Amino acid sequence: MGALHAGHLALVEKAKALGKPVLVSIFVNPAQFNNEDDLLKYPRTISPDLRLLNDAGVDAVFLPVTSDLYPTDLADIYLDLGELDHVFEGQHRPGHFKGVVKVLHRLFSVLNPADVFFGQKDLQQCLVVEKLVAACFSNIRQHNIPTQRDQTTGLALSSRNARLSSGGLIKAGNIHKAMQMVAKDDNVEGARTLLKEQGIEIEYLETVALPDMVQATDTSLKKVVVFAGYLEGVRLIDNLVTAGDI
Repeated sequence: MGALHAGHLALVEKAKALGKPVLVSIFVNPAQFNNEDDLLKYPRTISPDLRLLNDAGVDAVFLPVTSDLYPTDLADIYLDLGELDHVFEGQHRPGHFKGVVKVLHRLFSVLNPADVFFGQKDLQQCLVVEKLVAACFSNIRQHNIPTQRDQTTGLALSSRNARLSSGGLIKAGNIHKAMQMVAKDDNVEGARTLLKEQGIEIEYLETVALPDMVQATDTSLKKVVVFAGYLEGVRLIDNLVTAGDI
């Protein structure tokens, strides 16, 4: 959705490594915002974005407007997401994944990519895309790329970070520290205390098992600490793999 940073460029780098033409789409998708104020405040930096993509050697950029992707006669897309639509991001952002499925189904249908690249910072979205690809686009290969982080604080790179103050960016680095506490010692209470002391309002902080993001057990093969919360009015999400691969 634009406001590009090193995390997005890591996706480009992985795509270019395949030796095929690389296309980047930029579209702030209104269908996946359940908060109008969040949509209005989402950073839009198209000119710097295009310069970054040009420097990165991208072959083409697709810049649709809403009417390009959502013509008036476009049929709705239904995809059964199971528990993914009811827990964590599905619970706290009702309708969000319906919007993700709608825009990606349209983009994949129009652009016909061979490979698609997504960042693991949006873990639950990656799992939703996997369901969409399996159900409707068996010819597409999906690549989930590890989260890129600030080298000093460990903060996951995100377009929303641009809305934080310099002090807020330092405080937000404690999100990664808190997830490490949970991953290492299952110290959820200590992690929650750390975040609250930094003024971070916790929406969720839990260890889950993949692929359905249910509560993890000692025998779960794939486990991830997931986080969402607010700092300075900005909603931040992150995750940390503790066992297995995504």
